[in-house]
Amino acid sequence: MVFRLTLPQALQDTLKVSPEELNALFQDLAIAAGVIFVLYIFFFFILRLWFRRLRNDLPLVSLNVSRLPSTIVAISISLKIALSQLEVLQTYPWIQNILSAAIALAVTFWVSRLFTEVIVYALKKYAEQSEAMWDDVLVPILETMLPVIIYLVGGLFVIQSLGIDLTGLWVAIGGISFILGFALKDILANFTSGLVLLIDTPFRFGDVIALPDGSRAIIKKIGLRVTEMYIIDTHCQTYLPNGKFESQQIINLSRPTSHYYYSLTIPLKADVDPARAIGLIESVVLAHPDTLGEIDRKLEFIDKFYGFSGATNDVERKRKAGRDRLLAEKAVNVQLGKIEESFNLLAQKIELLERGGLDLDEIRSIQGDFVDICTNVGLEVQAERGKRRMRQARLEEVADEMGSEKLIGLIRTWYNAWLEDPDLIRDDKATLPDEWEQKIGLLKLKLNKLFRKLNDPSGEETRLDDAIEVLRSWLREDFKSSRNEWQDPQVWVNEVGLGGRSLEIKFFVDDIKLEHCLRGNRIQSEVNRDVNWQLRQAYLYT
Repeated sequence: MVFRLTLPQALQDTLKVSPEELNALFQDLAIAAGVIFVLYIFFFFILRLWFRRLRNDLPLVSLNVSRLPSTIVAISISLKIALSQLEVLQTYPWIQNILSAAIALAVTFWVSRLFTEVIVYALKKYAEQSEAMWDDVLVPILETMLPVIIYLVGGLFVIQSLGIDLTGLWVAIGGISFILGFALKDILANFTSGLVLLIDTPFRFGDVIALPDGSRAIIKKIGLRVTEMYIIDTHCQTYLPNGKFESQQIINLSRPTSHYYYSLTIPLKADVDPARAIGLIESVVLAHPDTLGEIDRKLEFIDKFYGFSGATNDVERKRKAGRDRLLAEKAVNVQLGKIEESFNLLAQKIELLERGGLDLDEIRSIQGDFVDICTNVGLEVQAERGKRRMRQARLEEVADEMGSEKLIGLIRTWYNAWLEDPDLIRDDKATLPDEWEQKIGLLKLKLNKLFRKLNDPSGEETRLDDAIEVLRSWLREDFKSSRNEWQDPQVWVNEVGLGGRSLEIKFFVDDIKLEHCLRGNRIQSEVNRDVNWQLRQAYLYT
């Protein structure tokens, strides 16, 4: 039995559509509806169940965002194709125009949602794990501007789909753009300078810089036209046009590290033995918990020379917090030194093996050494098994108690001990963990990248040692160095007129960004008081 769907006879006579054309139309629509239904079930039910098992939620969000607009697009395209077979509708082009406009509008909404909820989200996650600053600025700009551009372009396509001629409008837009470009040349110059600062950036957000007038400022934001900075000395915001800011000489006090050099000048009696005074001053500077130097010597001097001048209110609490932090940092440095040495040995091994080309056994040996290094970092190899083969393995952080003895666990113990410093303010207790967790995230990202390269070194067998050396340099320069002798306190003798002498003391503080960027000033004042007090007690001060 065959069922035929027919329109009322009066409507058929009005549209002048034959029964055969109507049956063909309904059959096409039925087939299209069936195909759309099957695809809908597959994508938004079956495929959705599989996507929910993935670690990354972006595919699942993409499906949720695509459900309504993709359905509208599929239905509109099906109607457009089916109705195009009716000759009578050629006299009613507005029907096809409406369907085309609906498709354009749905696609515009679809692209905008995908961009804002999927692409921008992925870019934000990437920016959090990236050391570069351009992505931290570019992502908010894209998030604000591109949806507007997408809807403007989509709106033009919708209008054009309705059969409206936009030739005159495009000419008008071109003329207006030329006039605006000439009128806003200064703004465009600042915008270009802002892009240059982002691409070839000499700083990152939160860095402390020295301005030409001698004041210190914190980089807060690089906008489309101006750079926003916080002036530490006067506690105010300043906004400098990007073009003017780019042309200035910028001294970054936070790079390559947030450690900063401070100096003091101490007068001496003419008959004082300089060597004796230098030894005492070095001990006093090393005794301060917040200066840099060899940790064993700092632990030796902290009880003998720190806080006797009354420079701090709670000396015992500061001394205990400083001792705990130094012990935790010593454990970090020991583990980090082992890892640096292991990377050095692995690079030498690869350099020897790669001369004749790497075979499978040599690659496996290199992989084993690298996994041992990652174990000391606090990472282990994890992989999901498929039906026939091992999926791509990855390095994940060790979750058990053994991880506390590895590098990542030791770093967390260290910065948590640092948080007990009574001189830290409330903001530091949030920014300090965030800073180190970001570094840990970057370390895991870089190790996973190198791990994938070692698993599949095809085409790059002769450059594996270079990749390891790059990672080792990043560890030493940008992550944390296990030991920097040049950061030890230095004391020089300066001769003054009529046989007088003075000592110039230079020392590093641990992180000038803490305590609202006033940490260095506090430490400099405390060291100055402690040094003068100890020299007076030893009758060495003039």
